[in-house]
Amino acid sequence: MELLTSSATTITLRKRKNRDSEPFVLHLSSPSPSCEFDPSQSESEYEPGTISLVPSGPALVSSSKGGRRYECTFEGCTKAYTKPSRLAEHQRSHTGDRPFVCATCNKSYLRESHLQAHARTHLPSSSRPFACEEPGCSKRFWTSQHLRVHGELHKGERPFKCNEPSCDASFSKHHQLREHICTAHSPPGTKPYRCEHVGCTKSFATSQKLRAHVKIHDDKRYTCVHKACLPVQGASVTYYPTWSVLQHHVRTAHPPACPHASCNGKTFASQRGLRTHLKIHTQHDVEAELTHVLAGSAGENEDEDERPRKRRRGGEIGRDWVCEVDGCDKDFKSKKALTTHHNVSHLGRRDFVCPHSDCQRAFGYKHLLQRHLMKIHPPDSSPSSESEGNDDSDEPNDTDIDVPSKPNAMASLDIDFITGNAYATRSREQMKSANKLRCPFPDLPELLSNISRPSASGPVVACQYVFSRAYDLRRHLNAEHRLEVEKDKVDAWVKSAKGAKITL
Repeated sequence: MELLTSSATTITLRKRKNRDSEPFVLHLSSPSPSCEFDPSQSESEYEPGTISLVPSGPALVSSSKGGRRYECTFEGCTKAYTKPSRLAEHQRSHTGDRPFVCATCNKSYLRESHLQAHARTHLPSSSRPFACEEPGCSKRFWTSQHLRVHGELHKGERPFKCNEPSCDASFSKHHQLREHICTAHSPPGTKPYRCEHVGCTKSFATSQKLRAHVKIHDDKRYTCVHKACLPVQGASVTYYPTWSVLQHHVRTAHPPACPHASCNGKTFASQRGLRTHLKIHTQHDVEAELTHVLAGSAGENEDEDERPRKRRRGGEIGRDWVCEVDGCDKDFKSKKALTTHHNVSHLGRRDFVCPHSDCQRAFGYKHLLQRHLMKIHPPDSSPSSESEGNDDSDEPNDTDIDVPSKPNAMASLDIDFITGNAYATRSREQMKSANKLRCPFPDLPELLSNISRPSASGPVVACQYVFSRAYDLRRHLNAEHRLEVEKDKVDAWVKSAKGAKITL
């Protein structure tokens, strides 16, 4: 071997002995932009590159096992290949790089061979080189293997045999065998691709859906990375089988908390709620600074006899939503508060109605209804209570007021109390659409009735929830009615219910 020497680097190329105990590592890196080809320069003007000994990404590791010298160094991957090019193709499955793009339909692929196979789908059938020679058959194929499999159909060969006892059925194609097993040797409704996991009876129409389902049987699929959940030395790691279970754990065990000391670790249901809350702290800081500045300027102008303005709840900063009705100068901190003010004060909407049949008083705000119920209809009062004053004569602030209530005072309130009758009105309008359905609880249809129900302590009222997706109904039944219903059953009922609604 020869020795190449330059002023910048020296690369020594010589034969090496095969050392199984000390495998060498070869790191590949892309050329720097400064080494791009320039026609005005010759190859000798570039300095030869160097072989880096510092890890800079996935490496090619020499190994003597099985003749596969190039192993993937991504964590948890044990693949090995005989050529660097094969390893590079495999590593694209980790990085997601798909450099081979079809010029016709823009589909991308990991390997050039996959692109070439796909490109043939855009060619006419006459371009296929392998033609069937059987009389009366004009089929053509891209590979000799496909032609050979097709030729077996003409010969009557049935290589796919049923393995069930006392069954001699055989088929020429694998999908025919799968369909036979589903119809003849499986419960009704079984699909071709069945889960082989112990205790799982689910089946799917495609292999892709089966592969996605099999992942849920991996109990070590997800883990929480919150610092409070990191295991100490010697302790076992807690795993979660699905992403939804992990997210539920994060929301319940590590809810977003306010970092300000004045809030004493107040928590929120979502990051969005925390961000909205943090704006209040920012506005309070700005308002405190302005108050300090105004107080200093007021000391210099002591001769001015000006009545101090009453401080409003929520402060003055951030009131960017102004009512545009003539003569109304109210402003609010959110579009929702402005819309509520406009509906109640200017349109006269009263969505919150007293649930007592002998009262039926209506209010524009929920806290006014709460005050009315506690004053006029307390749990231990009779219908002949004293009459109430005009609670809704004055418009309250744009933020709801938390009115303390007695224990179990609101135990039997329905959705109309929570959101007003606006939800029921909106639901009636939505039900006119063929895509909307109402929750069938408690009168569940036959398809959903064979499930265990929790015992009810009181009378069960019809649910007013309106939905359009089977996914939303399944989550609603679980969260509100504590019913665990299989996904396939909910999907089938929603599909049939929408079909029946369209035919009406």
